Amino acid sequence: AVVSTQSGHYGRGEQQLCYEFAFWPQYDDYYDGGIFELRSYSLKAGCLYEWANAWSKAVNLREKDAVMGLCSQIGDMYTVHHIWRYTDLEHRKTERDMSWQSGEWADLVIKTVPMIKNLQVNIMQPSIYSPLR
Repeated sequence: AVVSTQSGHYGRGEQQLCYEFAFWPQYDDYYDGGIFELRSYSLKAGCLYEWANAWSKAVNLREKDAVMGLCSQIGDMYTVHHIWRYTDLEHRKTERDMSWQSGEWADLVIKTVPMIKNLQVNIMQPSIYSPLR
């Protein structure tokens, strides 16, 4: 997968070549509306294996919302992208609040937050050309 971003007002963009985590659940590509949340994590060098190990267990807690988990191979290294699907922002809030009620989710956060250098969150709707439609 190729992840492209536009930064600033000058049209300067960045690209990454990413691979999909094998442990991430397969997304059925049926789209009936809604939004997607792209969470991009810049990790500290050397943390990727530990991050993937923690998420391989935790992603199952929110499997119904999980679309894709990616890791950069070319471009900005040590970057991980998680894509989640929700019907709307209220559904996003409800699902995230329910996750926090799970002790397993809280344990994941305790383990992985120290690995993060930066986090960027974007809410998106797929274009008419998107394979997620």
